[in-house]
Amino acid sequence: MTERFQAGRLAVIGTVAGALSGLFGVGGGVLVVPALVAWCRRDHRQAVATSLIALGPLAVAGAVSYALHHEVDLVVAVPLVLGSLAGAWLGAALLSRAPLLALRWLFAVIATGTAVRLWMAPGETLGVASHGIWTLALLLPVGVAVGLLSGLTGIGGGTVLVPIMQLGFSLPAALAKGTSLLVIIPTSILGGYRNAQKGNGSLRDALWIGFSGVVATVVASQFAVFMDHALSDILLAFLLLAVGLSAVWQDLRGFFGSV
Repeated sequence: MTERFQAGRLAVIGTVAGALSGLFGVGGGVLVVPALVAWCRRDHRQAVATSLIALGPLAVAGAVSYALHHEVDLVVAVPLVLGSLAGAWLGAALLSRAPLLALRWLFAVIATGTAVRLWMAPGETLGVASHGIWTLALLLPVGVAVGLLSGLTGIGGGTVLVPIMQLGFSLPAALAKGTSLLVIIPTSILGGYRNAQKGNGSLRDALWIGFSGVVATVVASQFAVFMDHALSDILLAFLLLAVGLSAVWQDLRGFFGSV
C-alpha cells in the first residue's frame, strides 16, 4: 500500500469520524478503532492508542462549536474531567496487558446495552438537571469509569458518557453532547501521552485522522444542536449497536462457524 493511498484512507476515516463526533458528541473513536484495524491493518492495541491521540482535534472542534450555541455545561464537566483523567491514566497503563478479546467484548456489551436503553425511551430525561453537591460528587466516579473505558478501548468515552448524562443526570441531548466533547479533550491528551511513552500508537496516523475531520466535526455539530432529541437518541442507538456488533463480528463468525 503506497503512502499516498494510506494517507487518503486515514483522511476518509478522519472525515467520517469527525461527522460522527459533531453529530453525536462521541469523539469519533467508535469508527477510528475498527477502521484502523479492518481497513488499515493496524494491531488493535496500536489502533486504540492512535485513536486516543486523533480524538483531540475532533473534540476541540466539536466542543467549541457546541459552546458557541451555549451547549456545554462547565459545572458538570469539571468532576467528569477530574475522574476521566484518573481513569485514562489507569487505562493506558493496563492497555498493554489487557486481553484483546476482553476489550472487544467489554465495548460491545456496553454499546449494545446503551443502545437498547435509548430505544426504550428516546428523548426522555429523568427530571431536571441538578448542580447539587451530591450530584457533582457522583459524577467523579462516573468520570473514572469513562476514562478507564477510553484508555482501554480508544473510544473516548462519549458513547457511554452522552447517554449517562441524559438518562442519569437529565441533561438535554445537545448539552450532553457538547459537555461530552469537552471532557474528551483532556482524556485524549493524557491517554495519548501515556501511550506515546510506551511506544503505542502512531502520531502520524493520528494527525492525519484528527485534522482531516475538523471541518466535518464543525459542520455536523451545527445540525446536531437543532436536532430533535428523540431522533438524536434513536440515531445514536443505531450507531452504538452497529459499532458494538462490528467490534466482535469476527469472534461471532468464528464461534458460529465452528459450531
